[in-house]
Amino acid sequence: MNRFIAIQPSRCVACGTCRAACSEGHKRAGLQKEPRLALYESRDVVASLTCHHCEGAPCLLACPVNAIRHDPDGCVRIDEAHCIGCKLCAVSCPFGAIHMAGTPVAGVAGVEYSTPTFPASLDPILQWEVGVYSAAVKCDLCAYDNCQPHCVRACITEALRLVEADEELSDDETYEKRSRALEAGLVMLEDFDPEGSEDNPEENQEGGDEA
Repeated sequence: MNRFIAIQPSRCVACGTCRAACSEGHKRAGLQKEPRLALYESRDVVASLTCHHCEGAPCLLACPVNAIRHDPDGCVRIDEAHCIGCKLCAVSCPFGAIHMAGTPVAGVAGVEYSTPTFPASLDPILQWEVGVYSAAVKCDLCAYDNCQPHCVRACITEALRLVEADEELSDDETYEKRSRALEAGLVMLEDFDPEGSEDNPEENQEGGDEA
């Protein structure tokens, strides 16, 4: 399992402190100040959303210029300087944890007159501003600070925690995650085993032969 930031929605109060800490930390490090966390809000759930640093990393496979790498520590990182802003990684991310952000071509010291070029209801992936060079941004586990995520330390309700690579979820946590995924329709019923046991392919084969 890779390192990632786990979120407990029942504790999240949508205060935005995690996003502020993320933005300030990256800004001080000379990186884009855009928060690497997204805030998901629905009628029933409010929670921060961040990269899971997948082992398969579909975003890495989708990038046409190899601007995304899988580091030895398990972290999936984007080289924003090499990103061409094609948005393929954002489209391929199953968690919606990648979004676009940029600086006007005039530079940080230039003068920008903010004039909306798209309706506010437009999906962030489809938004495009004249004169702004956009690059993909996502959670990098605060690599500039020895991979000690600032959002975890800043969360006032302890809704965020850093899951280490060698840490395994308990059976209760695994069952709860699978149950929520089933209720949300994210997995098929035949793929969910409430006992946590694996199917025996030999028994399945025998059953098929008898049929």
